[in-house]
Amino acid sequence: MKPFSMRPLLTVLSVLVVSLVGCGVPEEESRDSSSAESQALAGPYDAWIARHGLTNAQYQTEFNTWVGQGYRLSYVSGYEEGGSARYAAIWEQTSGPAWRAFHGLTSAQYQTTVVNQNAQGYRPVVVNGYSVGGVAYFAVIFHVDSGAAWVARHDLSASQYQTEFNTWAGQGYRLVHVSGYTSGGAERYAAIWEQTSGPAWRAYHGLTAAQYQSTFNTNATQGYQLAKVSSYNVGGTDRYAAIFQVSSGIPTAARHGLSAAAYQQAVTDLKNQGYRPVLVAAHNNGSQPEFALIWQNLTFSAADLQHIDDTVQQAMASTNTVGLSLAITRHGRLVFAKGYGLADRTSNTPVNTSHRFRVASVSKPMTSIGIMRLIESGQIRLTDRVFGRGGLLGETFGAQGTYADSRVLNITVQHLLEHTAGAWDNDGADGTGDPMFMNTGMTHAQLIQWVLQNVPLEFAPGTTYQYSNFGYSVLGRIIERVTGMTYDAYMRANVFTPSGATSFAVGGDTLSARLPNEPVYYQLGTGAFSPYGMPVRRMDAHGGWVATPIDLLRVAVRADGFSTVSDLLSASSLTTMTTRTTALDTLGNSVNYAKGWSVNSLPNWWHGGYIPGTRALLVRTDDRYGPSRSEEFTWSVMTNSNNSSGSGTPDINLDSLMWNVVNGVGAWPAHDLF
Repeated sequence: MKPFSMRPLLTVLSVLVVSLVGCGVPEEESRDSSSAESQALAGPYDAWIARHGLTNAQYQTEFNTWVGQGYRLSYVSGYEEGGSARYAAIWEQTSGPAWRAFHGLTSAQYQTTVVNQNAQGYRPVVVNGYSVGGVAYFAVIFHVDSGAAWVARHDLSASQYQTEFNTWAGQGYRLVHVSGYTSGGAERYAAIWEQTSGPAWRAYHGLTAAQYQSTFNTNATQGYQLAKVSSYNVGGTDRYAAIFQVSSGIPTAARHGLSAAAYQQAVTDLKNQGYRPVLVAAHNNGSQPEFALIWQNLTFSAADLQHIDDTVQQAMASTNTVGLSLAITRHGRLVFAKGYGLADRTSNTPVNTSHRFRVASVSKPMTSIGIMRLIESGQIRLTDRVFGRGGLLGETFGAQGTYADSRVLNITVQHLLEHTAGAWDNDGADGTGDPMFMNTGMTHAQLIQWVLQNVPLEFAPGTTYQYSNFGYSVLGRIIERVTGMTYDAYMRANVFTPSGATSFAVGGDTLSARLPNEPVYYQLGTGAFSPYGMPVRRMDAHGGWVATPIDLLRVAVRADGFSTVSDLLSASSLTTMTTRTTALDTLGNSVNYAKGWSVNSLPNWWHGGYIPGTRALLVRTDDRYGPSRSEEFTWSVMTNSNNSSGSGTPDINLDSLMWNVVNGVGAWPAHDLF
């Protein structure tokens, strides 16, 4: 051990100097690292990049790439995986003092480097100790010296660290950085103290995971928030060293004990709430890497974040909602997304923003966008007849004269879009149930033929509004006939992929057919229908899509009529799509349904969805008459549970929930999280 104490040189360099040196740990052949990830936040605060799972070579490449684009390395943590060194790091595109960074240094090399850098006017601000093959290495970031006295120590045993801590704290120094690690299996510490003013602080080391959590909770109740954390493993037990400071009031999120996959998801989820990374600490727990993190939210106030959480959680609790995910855009920018509750009660898996849910009838506006694209390309017209000779589907589903009602020959594309085909509704008024939930063993073609031959119309096409899942299923078949593609392939190629939405897939019927990142669905209460007793795949065009709320909004902002994001459809097509039908309902009342969207006079556009185990809602609002004028919001929200009629509990009101969420936020950030 070679502890050292230095007073700073006062030389200040006027030119930014960046040096990255790798020593001591042999580089292995570069390989793809599935756990490495980059996320960037564009907005009023500095862009950032987070990476993990990087080999020596990959870390060097990433370093060169981001530094070359004007980013600064703000934090780095080394750790062992598969017998080799790995790195997790954070870069920020921000101004600051001149800096230099090194990694893969042995203890002796670190000692020499600190001495040499100090002689050139630099001081260490981040030092991370990590063990590879039982040997300790160091990654360190230097800044040009600020003038404050400082002390740095490394290779300290627990007792030596305590002694040093007492000595320097007693002389008015603040602990500004601490890193726990092992060398030859023995517990060691590296630390930096600075003689400077600042908020009241507390420091701890050698904490087990349980002790760390308890310490975190206690400090939070006493007004202290986590400022620094280091994770390490000693003799098979995870340990933590941490520094807490009196809370700044800036919302802070901290996690620990995360696997690489869980860390990746945490990065995604926190980014989607407007947080940015401050620190990542990684170590090997004896079998795999574990991560701890600290993030801060500079875009939302603590009060606004608390309002969103409280509003959602209270609504969920009062309705026994198992899991929920939501996303919100403003002026075409994704400003917030978060998951709540559980995706799977058996495994206690929390909902995250990567979970994709059944959206049920919110599939209809998606299908409408797909149809409108065909109209724009001249492949079909709203006035095109659907069935019989000369119709888009011709006599595929039965020859003329075999239909139960000859008036089906008058049904047009517009009638199907507006639910005015004259029958096949989901309320049973025509003497049959919803055709889409009957004859579940039939294919699309078999079902359509059966309906045409056995279920007569109630009204002349175009005269009466009756909500019809079956009509949208027929629209899906029109897409297939006209394009020669399957419905889902066409929608991906012409609607979802151009919008950057990659999570869309037609769902499966059974629990075993659940898609990756799809939650388990629950319908609660006695006599409940099974969420896994429906022909979801056959529901494709009217209710079969599975997607994340974020991806649903990626599509919505490309079909909202606002100038903030370029639309997939022309202004005239959007006007057509959102012009309400003139047909009246069966009671003689006007309706607010257009072509795949409900539309009111504000104009707000929306569509809800329900099947056992799922509620979903998509809203586009032009709140031009509100106090803030033309807010241009869209939002989507989905659940993986609902309540049967025998449960005694009402379902969550997603519309009321989301208006309460949006209206209660005092200030929206200008960032774009897409």
